[in-house]
Amino acid sequence: MELKLNTTGKIKSIEIAGKFDIESTEEFESIFNKLIESSPNLVSIEMSRLDYIDSSGIGSLIKSLNSLKNKKGKLLLVGMKPMIQNVFKLAKLDMFFEIMNASDFQSKYVDADSDSDIDDLLKRN
Repeated sequence: MELKLNTTGKIKSIEIAGKFDIESTEEFESIFNKLIESSPNLVSIEMSRLDYIDSSGIGSLIKSLNSLKNKKGKLLLVGMKPMIQNVFKLAKLDMFFEIMNASDFQSKYVDADSDSDIDDLLKRN
């Protein structure tokens, strides 16, 4: 598994590539826990390059979701391949996770974030 951290505006992001299995959960959880120390409002997990996930990888995502919810944050799973998204749907995990495709995420959170400072100023006046 390959992990890459990104920050876009106020959004913290972890990109996962390869296999997310029992051998990589410890590394992911360690990085995720460091990432949420600053209590971000929004964390996205970019999954477009994820080829495989097993139950331990899913368990790790569930732990991450709960950790972030305890800090009043929101976790998004972005850009899942259809095969992996089917696993989440079959296990009814799509009822707990917010799953988005990359273009919806971009338009709803990234593009909108660039205008948020202006919107904040307008709301104050």
